[in-house]
Amino acid sequence: MGSAIFTMSSEISQSELEEIVKRVQQGSVEDFHKLYDLFSKPIYNFIWRLIGSTQDAEDLTQETFLKVHREIKKVRQPGQFKFWLYRVARNEVYQKLRRSKKASEVLLDSKTIDYFDFLPHHSPDINPEKRALHQELNKVISGTLQTMAPKYRDVFVLAVFHKMSYEDITHIVDRSLLSVKTDIYRARVTVKEALNEYLKREGR
Repeated sequence: MGSAIFTMSSEISQSELEEIVKRVQQGSVEDFHKLYDLFSKPIYNFIWRLIGSTQDAEDLTQETFLKVHREIKKVRQPGQFKFWLYRVARNEVYQKLRRSKKASEVLLDSKTIDYFDFLPHHSPDINPEKRALHQELNKVISGTLQTMAPKYRDVFVLAVFHKMSYEDITHIVDRSLLSVKTDIYRARVTVKEALNEYLKREGR
């Protein structure tokens, strides 16, 4: 049996996913719904973190799966479905950014502020002061990501929030391993500098 697909579903293996993809390619509506149930949430999260707007994320998630429904037969290797799906989602985001002429900077949607969970701020053991600090740090992280060039933002989100390997990310963004590693490093440095600057400014 193949390895499990993501943390979102420990109940499906790689081989099971490939069988679902094959059945969808043969026209199974039921199995397409299974793919949607498996991947709609992580794809929505991925898009949301890239574009910074809840409404746009909802719209682009729907556009992504409409395109998947139309073009899934083009996937020659079902085992590569995950990478293809993320490329489709990423392309939808880039097209949206180009249309809105904000390819290098996206306005921050206030609803994304608490979305970056570096610390367990929902834990009952965290006191109100630490909780408030964590929320402020989330705001800094979110704002920093939204002002990065997309090529840094997308690899950072895939590595940090989706826990993907460098090798998997190369399949999605179609860049070399060295380029991916370099861009993730630069994005991490940018986020770290922003956090340090905020903490220094606040005297913490």
